[in-house]
Amino acid sequence: MTDLKLLTDDQVRQFITNGFLHLTPDVEASTHVEVSALLKFAIEKESWYGNNILSRVPKMYRVLDCPVVSGALTSIAGPDYSVHPHRAVHVNRPVEDRNVELTPEVNAPRMGKGSISGSGWHQDAQSPLSRARHHLPRYLIGFYFPHETPLEMGPTRIQAGSHLYANPVEPDSVVLDNVPAGTFLLVHFDMVHAGFPNRTDDTRYVVKFVFARTRHPTAPSWDNLDPGWRRPDGCIPEYDLPETWTYIWNWMRGSPAAVANGQSTAEHLQNLNGQDQPARLRSIYALAADAEVPRLVDALTACAGGDKHERTLARDDKGQPIPRDHVAGYPRRWNERAVVMEDAAYALSACGERAIPALEDLLDHDDPWIQINAVFALGEMGPLARASVPKIAALLDSPVSQVVRQTLDTLGAIGCDLAPALPKIERLLTTTNLDWLEAQVMRGWTAEDQIRMNAAAALLNAVNAGENLGDIERIVSAALGDKNGYVSAIATEALTRIGTPSANASAIRFLSERRWDDTLMGRVKAF
Repeated sequence: MTDLKLLTDDQVRQFITNGFLHLTPDVEASTHVEVSALLKFAIEKESWYGNNILSRVPKMYRVLDCPVVSGALTSIAGPDYSVHPHRAVHVNRPVEDRNVELTPEVNAPRMGKGSISGSGWHQDAQSPLSRARHHLPRYLIGFYFPHETPLEMGPTRIQAGSHLYANPVEPDSVVLDNVPAGTFLLVHFDMVHAGFPNRTDDTRYVVKFVFARTRHPTAPSWDNLDPGWRRPDGCIPEYDLPETWTYIWNWMRGSPAAVANGQSTAEHLQNLNGQDQPARLRSIYALAADAEVPRLVDALTACAGGDKHERTLARDDKGQPIPRDHVAGYPRRWNERAVVMEDAAYALSACGERAIPALEDLLDHDDPWIQINAVFALGEMGPLARASVPKIAALLDSPVSQVVRQTLDTLGAIGCDLAPALPKIERLLTTTNLDWLEAQVMRGWTAEDQIRMNAAAALLNAVNAGENLGDIERIVSAALGDKNGYVSAIATEALTRIGTPSANASAIRFLSERRWDDTLMGRVKAF
């Protein structure tokens, strides 16, 4: 870590309040010039590479691995963060009508034909299928701008502070700036953001990366000199969320979660799941007190009975359901973008150890939505919930795929004492459930695809604990070559982190068999 340029206290505080940081990678300017040229050639002359774009333009690793970017990722996501297999190039082509007057707050302005950059205010979906939204920095997005992107070329817009929102609301605190070449915009995964029309003659290219935390924090991973929370000078949102921000700050420092002072009111309960986002956030963490656990459990169980673990599907022109979510009104229920849990679940997780017995009881509830919320709350506690692993692991036998998916993510968040779960995780990775093979989205991903990915990710996180490494190595080795490429990528990362000769040999053999000779791309060569 001595070579990393770790963030300062003030930078971390700004990330917590604003949800983003602008970074200037410490690499040669020529790197960005070369990357920009290679991206343009690959996209315009060759093919659409999707997740493979980093393999096609590996020079981008210089940016990801430089001390500034890797130091910021270490500071926010911990020293064992992983580079998620998902990445994409956002292409913003010149718009036809350049005379339309636009404000930074405008929603869904017309983009140039052929653009792959959504201009409507949105929070990103997970890939390939849905996972929970977290107030804590478990997933991050990196937007890399290899070339200069002035306002006229359509930089990415963001709403500062919106990473803690349950859904997009009326735009506020919009940040839309000229972007220098090489800028790396590090963003909380759940940030509300949008594209902006390109009114130049040149196409804009931005590469999106995703990063995942793999270990529960036990100490600050940035250059932490001051243990206390205070609102940073660079805070953009006008509202104040001292309880929320303090909780996240303490969590990132590995300190015991600070509970509220007991001054919660009936109004706080009424604010839960409300549309006033600052109000609901204040109430969630004002209710995070030992004495509030019974009332929060009641608030959560009151949500039972609505089949909220099942999606509401959109319909085509003939009124037939299609594999896409109907999200009008952003209801609290399962969807295949990203799941916002009940606010009572977020509050129960912040209550800490005193809430564990009540949450364990809710794992036996007959409503899958309540099980999903309860197991999510236990996962947010990390190793504090390690004694609950046997009971949590029992949910892996559920016939409800959504329950299994969230349970795997929770086991990964706990990250230790997973021995009772390993046989069940191995079964999920090696057997087929015929009920989970229907495509859940237009792109064709199935529930089994996501279950296997979550299972591999849980094992990757478990490597950090140093427990059961022989079993984990055997399971992830068998997962290499899974029909879901995300699984293979995560399994390979797990093997390299285990680092035994046999694990390294398995990873190297798998990768060497799939070596891609990029010197042949775009050229006329017979061999």
